[in-house]
Amino acid sequence: MKGHRDRRLADFIQEEVSQILREELSDPELQGLITISKVEVSPDLKQAKVFYVVHGGEEAEETARRGFKRASSYIRHLLAQRLHTKFVPELTFQVDKKTEEEARLEALFERIRHGS
Repeated sequence: MKGHRDRRLADFIQEEVSQILREELSDPELQGLITISKVEVSPDLKQAKVFYVVHGGEEAEETARRGFKRASSYIRHLLAQRLHTKFVPELTFQVDKKTEEEARLEALFERIRHGS
């Protein structure tokens, strides 16, 4: 069971990484429509998986993956300036396929409801 501290840290990281992407990064590979969908923090608070959704297809996902790989240490550095903890979690960026799958299933259910 996740603790309150884990959830608070995950929410904080999600908000701050979103803001960093919008306002502080000039990497052209991270300038598209990217949404930070969720963050999962390890129980020891030293690792954080940052899940993101890229609007624009697989090519845009690959571009964003390269951008996050290149910028992850800089994003962590900026996060460290805002996070007042002993450790700053190591960030891992992953495409959130679950959201895409949920949208596909919802469209399928909609077609079934309308008898198409």
